[in-house]
Amino acid sequence: MAAIRATWATPLFQLPARAFPSLTALHSPPSYRLLQFISHPLRSSPDAYVPHAIIFSLPSILSELWESILRAVPKKKTPYTAKRHRQMAGKALKDVKSVTNCPGCGQPKRAHLLCPTCVSEVKRHWREEEKAAVST
Repeated sequence: MAAIRATWATPLFQLPARAFPSLTALHSPPSYRLLQFISHPLRSSPDAYVPHAIIFSLPSILSELWESILRAVPKKKTPYTAKRHRQMAGKALKDVKSVTNCPGCGQPKRAHLLCPTCVSEVKRHWREEEKAAVST
């Protein structure tokens, strides 16, 4: 409770509440109002924390911030394709540079890997041998 009270009682947190008391009274939770009531007698003056120049310029700063916040809202839903383009940017497949010809069949294959054509031929040959062995 003491940590919450210390956070809510900071001068920067109370600055908007002092500038617009009618707005904060309507939307503040009851616990905040209770903490504000409890901590009020402990303070000497509400203006002791903030210079008057900051208090007078606060409404203009808040109005500029509020206007920019309202304009930062997307107008339409982002399409699925646009999201995918953004997510997949820079993740394209890389070109394979190590392509050689298989010495057995002459088909193109990746270097240091088995030729898929030769492997499929060997598998087919083994299956035929298994079928012949099972049938006899």
